[in-house]
Amino acid sequence: MKKNLTLIFSAFVLSMYAHAQTAEQIVDNYETQAIASNVEYKFAQTIDDDATQRVYTQRTFQGIPIYNSYSTYVIKNKQVISKTASENFNISLKNAAVSPALSFDQVINKIAQAEGLKVIADTKVNQNGVYISKDDAAEIVYYINNENQAILSYAFSYQLVKENQNDIIHVVIDAINGSVLEKHNNTLSCGHNHGSFHNENLATFNKADWDWLYDDAVNTASPQYNVYQLPLEAPNRGARTFADQAVSNTTASPNGWHNTAEGSVKTRTEGNNTRTARDHESKGYQTYSSSTNTVTIKDTDYADGGSALNFDFPIDLTNHPYTNWEAATTNLFYMNNMMHDIFYNYGFTEANGNFQKINFDKGGTGNDDVVALAQTGLALGAVNNATFATPADGKSPRMAMYLWNKTPEPLIINSPSNIAGNYQATIPTWGGTLTSTPLTKDFVLILKSETTGTPYDGCGTFTNTAEINDKIAIIYRGDCPFATKVKNAQNAGAKAAIIVNNVDGMINMSGDDTTITIPALSISKADGDKIVKELQNKVIVNGSLVKTEVSYIDGSLDNGIIAHEYGHGISNRLTGPITNANCLNNLEQMGEGWSDFFGLMITQLPTDKSTTKRGIGTFATNDAIDGSGIRATAYSTDMTVNPARYGFLKTYGNSDSPHNTGYVWASMVWDLNWKMIDKYGFSPDLYNGKAGNNMALQLVMTGLKLQPCSPGFVSGRDAIIMADEQLNEGANKCDIWSVFARRGLGYSALQGSTNSRTDGTEAFDMPPVEVLNCELSTSELKDSTFQIYPNPTKDVVYIVDKTIKNDIKVDIIDMVGKVVSTQTVKFDGQKGSLTTNNLPKGIYILKFKTDNGTITKKLIKN
Repeated sequence: MKKNLTLIFSAFVLSMYAHAQTAEQIVDNYETQAIASNVEYKFAQTIDDDATQRVYTQRTFQGIPIYNSYSTYVIKNKQVISKTASENFNISLKNAAVSPALSFDQVINKIAQAEGLKVIADTKVNQNGVYISKDDAAEIVYYINNENQAILSYAFSYQLVKENQNDIIHVVIDAINGSVLEKHNNTLSCGHNHGSFHNENLATFNKADWDWLYDDAVNTASPQYNVYQLPLEAPNRGARTFADQAVSNTTASPNGWHNTAEGSVKTRTEGNNTRTARDHESKGYQTYSSSTNTVTIKDTDYADGGSALNFDFPIDLTNHPYTNWEAATTNLFYMNNMMHDIFYNYGFTEANGNFQKINFDKGGTGNDDVVALAQTGLALGAVNNATFATPADGKSPRMAMYLWNKTPEPLIINSPSNIAGNYQATIPTWGGTLTSTPLTKDFVLILKSETTGTPYDGCGTFTNTAEINDKIAIIYRGDCPFATKVKNAQNAGAKAAIIVNNVDGMINMSGDDTTITIPALSISKADGDKIVKELQNKVIVNGSLVKTEVSYIDGSLDNGIIAHEYGHGISNRLTGPITNANCLNNLEQMGEGWSDFFGLMITQLPTDKSTTKRGIGTFATNDAIDGSGIRATAYSTDMTVNPARYGFLKTYGNSDSPHNTGYVWASMVWDLNWKMIDKYGFSPDLYNGKAGNNMALQLVMTGLKLQPCSPGFVSGRDAIIMADEQLNEGANKCDIWSVFARRGLGYSALQGSTNSRTDGTEAFDMPPVEVLNCELSTSELKDSTFQIYPNPTKDVVYIVDKTIKNDIKVDIIDMVGKVVSTQTVKFDGQKGSLTTNNLPKGIYILKFKTDNGTITKKLIKN
């Protein structure tokens, strides 16, 4: 047989050329067909990630970068398998200015004047000022406004230090007139008045399920940490136990938790992943500098385990948290390392911008271990908070853990015995004051004659004034201001007033009336309902109101809050290039939601159910462990408990905090976790497990990498669908769609602008059958004799099946599940052909509708 050696040699050369192509060349070749003709771009970053490469390009105009305008490409086997882009990547632009009218010095001086401070260049933080580093020099960019106009601008970050504030501020300033176009605080503040965790049953906790975390045989040759070990969320879930180095991930932390960049081993709470210390004087908080990676921490502020690395320190939760600082610092050190080691398994690695002092030549910049400050803020008068500042790769983030005011228990029920005890209550800034001498009286339920509101809301004409005199009045919330209710009770002769909440949770009573002299306080609905029930049954309820001393709870012991804060660093670094820390500054971004999700995931128990109520921070906020917490509701798949939907964002509005937006997103991905558990089971092993919860966590983590800079809910959903295609060949696509559709993020949902929470449209539909037939299970899609070739292909695909006698219809579907082309394949008796020359390079699903049923095939387009 004669061979065509010229053709063989040409094919060999082409093959060698394809193999030798760089990631950037592959993207360039891909974009010759896919990109709009008027769009120019530059390469921003390429990240090698396991079996794939992730390439970021930044849109340019007139040779100048467009602010936060990126495309993300994933390359596998020398092929682009997915692409996402910021919403401003493909817009048409007209001519714009190319030369600034203001210098950068003029702009930064305007900023400093507005802050009432002076500019301080590149020095250690030691005074109030606007700090500018040479590494944070401004970038000239085009900022795209709401009219799609390109505005020449300076984009840069500065560190703002004044009073009790030390934050990283990112701004975009018009380079022509100096106006502020965007301003964001990159120190995310999570004053956790928003969410709490709840694990319903730790009585069935089985250590055998957690062998990867626990070792009952104490290894005295290994570091020992007496901490609240995962999956324990906090001290209100169980006692401390000893963790040793066996709980670490040796791939993520090959030299352990105490090795530093200098190669030495520290005996204190310091290592390659984190520097963790107490900060009672708030000096660490005030002196932290993101630009120089410096912070003032005294040697005596680290917990020191000695040469044996034995971090076993006493703790007494009835004392002031400062007396337990070594135990708290150890717990915070443990949790930062556990977050590092767990999420390394799911792709938060050196190349993807994780937090390490040295990166072991595995990619990324290094020199960015987490500065974790325990028990900070009180010296500055700051409590009830936790913050995480995330600069770009190569600069250390700062985690600040605060103390929390313990909700006082000024209410004591003396009788009847079935409800006797101490009760939490909140006290407003107005009204009479409690004293250390108890005010003891019988309780009375206020009644009114009006039919508006509720009978017990205290907002009308009282019908039991004589009974109220010299008693403590019980009043329900609603229908009129708090101060009005209390003043009405005072006028009726009450000696104090207790307002009962009409929804779950506690109330912070607003109002101000200097004529009110009786004490007022508020209690939860659950506690109030107990009292009201007894009064309705004509039982005498007697109680006392007494002043309680201010006490604090230590956030450094709440693993859920620590995980939430660390989660901000993960989502910030994985969204967009790791050189850009500003891709989650838009209004519809879901940063708070990912952080909640991460905290929920690492504290799951095998005994939990999908309907188990979960929240964030019950220990720090002194909530009851079965309460709904400080989010809008507890997290649950039961929509009567957690009704969150995409449409809620419109009701929140653009002036709302990001926490409610995050609550809706976390509700969706938490449902996804349970959908995957129902399908694949649960594993407590977050290092080696392959069950549904592990798969859900991986889908969300990979989705973070695939989504565009400045994402919204729809782009976040689509990124998770792409992640399933990349990780699982789309095996869970229908399940993922059903989860999102159930909460209003269905196929027809519209995102609108990602910089608005009010212009989205919710929808509850699944993809149409012609796009994704979720009525057929995988086992029903039989190939029989049906074959396609070549695969991968370039211009044409041939279909062979001798049983097919008629022409067939084929849908070509992209990785998100949308039909990009529909063709009719004509058969000649045994084969037909399908043209693919107009398709962009990538992976597609071909759905053939034949007389024998629907058949799907996966196709790679070169």
